[in-house]
Amino acid sequence: MNVLAKQLGTVQPDWAFEANPRMGGAVGEAYTNTLASSGMHPEWVVAREAIQNSVDARDGEDRKVAVEFVSRALTGKAKSAFIKAAGLGAIAGRSDRLGFREPNCIGSLSNPQAPLRLLFVNDHNTTGLAGDPSSSDSKFYRFLLTLGDGGKEHSEHGTGGSYGYGKSVYSSNSGILTIFAYSRTKDSAGEPISILFGCGYYRKHKHSERTFTGRAWFGHDKTPGLDAQPVVEPLLGDEADEMAAALGFEQRDLDDLGTSVLIVDSLLNSQGILEGVEDWWWPRLISHKLDVKVIGEDGGVSYPRPRKRDQLRPFLEAFDIAAGISPTNNKTHFQKTVGKNEGTMGLTVLEQTDDGDFVVGEARADAVALIRAPLMVVAYHRAWNVGSPTMAGAFIASDGIDDILRSAEPPAHDRWDPDARRLQDQTGEKKAIVSRVLSSIRRAVKNSQKTAIPPPPPRPKRLTLLERTLASFLTPSKKGTPPKHDASAAPIHLTYDKEPRAEADGASLRLRASFSVRMKAEESDEPLRIRVRISCPVIEDGHVGESLAVKIAADVALEPDSSDPDWSVFQLPPDTSVKFKCDTEAYNPLWTVRFVPEIEAVGEQ
Repeated sequence: MNVLAKQLGTVQPDWAFEANPRMGGAVGEAYTNTLASSGMHPEWVVAREAIQNSVDARDGEDRKVAVEFVSRALTGKAKSAFIKAAGLGAIAGRSDRLGFREPNCIGSLSNPQAPLRLLFVNDHNTTGLAGDPSSSDSKFYRFLLTLGDGGKEHSEHGTGGSYGYGKSVYSSNSGILTIFAYSRTKDSAGEPISILFGCGYYRKHKHSERTFTGRAWFGHDKTPGLDAQPVVEPLLGDEADEMAAALGFEQRDLDDLGTSVLIVDSLLNSQGILEGVEDWWWPRLISHKLDVKVIGEDGGVSYPRPRKRDQLRPFLEAFDIAAGISPTNNKTHFQKTVGKNEGTMGLTVLEQTDDGDFVVGEARADAVALIRAPLMVVAYHRAWNVGSPTMAGAFIASDGIDDILRSAEPPAHDRWDPDARRLQDQTGEKKAIVSRVLSSIRRAVKNSQKTAIPPPPPRPKRLTLLERTLASFLTPSKKGTPPKHDASAAPIHLTYDKEPRAEADGASLRLRASFSVRMKAEESDEPLRIRVRISCPVIEDGHVGESLAVKIAADVALEPDSSDPDWSVFQLPPDTSVKFKCDTEAYNPLWTVRFVPEIEAVGEQ
């Protein structure tokens, strides 16, 4: 057991409320109000700030951070055991003065059937809350005991946070403003240690004729007297591990460094968190520098798949152009240098949907995703009227101005403000850089639109043989040159009944899709003999790899094609659709796959 852990003894931990000091100080509400009016969905704010905290704490530049969002709903004996372990009775005893919003769990604590909702945010491959917990320089102290500590801005390069307010995202999404943190880390001597601590950030209130700030801590109260400065020690070593188990935290191995935060009485839903991860962290996800898993109350596991989101795909394409991964043609795809080599931007012309709208949505049409070192989207920026042709863009800031752009961000890190107070210097150069970047982004968009080719008019999702043939020439084949087709004969249509979609299968994914094939109305009164081939190749570094095994169910008999075993043959009656249901084998959730159905009339190949 760690030396500090031994010193704590066996006194039962409990909640200690901070008495109002004579010289004042921050009240509990200050810790929960900072990001409460960001204008974003709460789930998005949690996804942005929680992952940013973990990325900033990564254990080395080359380590891929892993983050899990785990939702649970406790009832019956499990709920009662948690309430006792977490000491919620001490909070309930003064809850009418703590400023809780409705609904919250306090009124139903005694009802075993009313679910108590918890959200665990676990990270791995980070440093954890490193350092001596009693030191103001430790990550434990900065994360749980201070507000507005901008130490990262002065001592760390390439981080996302800098204000010291990101921690408020946890308590502000608790119905009772209460969280616990459990960390496996190393102390100041480099020895492995477990730490557990609880924090409550409540309204200033009176209790038993004394005034309290609203700040409260769960641990061992070592305050020397009623009027002394509060001293509450965290649980350490084996005691921390045992309490973590009682609270439902995932148990960590000795070398599994990282931090887990528990939001008690969570107000968040898993689907919203998943969408928030995809919307704001796709640059780091597709760069293979972040793994995220979202587990719902039912135990279902979901993984962010930003490339599957139609409304995000144009921005991902622009990012690949900016990064030099995808080519440009200066007609529909553009790459621009911004400012004085202060970053690179990719732009792509948006196509319209069947309804004439843009798939990215009205708010993000003509917008540019602003991205810097942490690889989070700071904002989808548009400070101009939507132009024509409408575009989507991605700007990747150069490393040399990353610290300046970070200083231009408000506490919510949701824009770059050239008038930010933290940019002030005697020369005005920092403000000039931010202004130049933003104006250069606008100018690059407008200049590209002058030479861009407008997109084709909207078309239905129906796939004809002609469309499939053209696609075959644009898509690399693992078997060499694709067969040539007489596209003008196109006698059949393929229409999706269920778009290809990845679905969780335990820790893996399966891609499922269904489609219908029918003959053109004017084509023939006789059945047609049709060939079908369905594959789902893995995309590796932009190239088409081997196909996953695909299970096919059809409402007609499929016979092997004697000329090519990869194809099957069936009879397509006139005026009747033939339906296909497809299910791939399980595959790694980090893979990108492409569903490829091919249909042609026999004799047309």
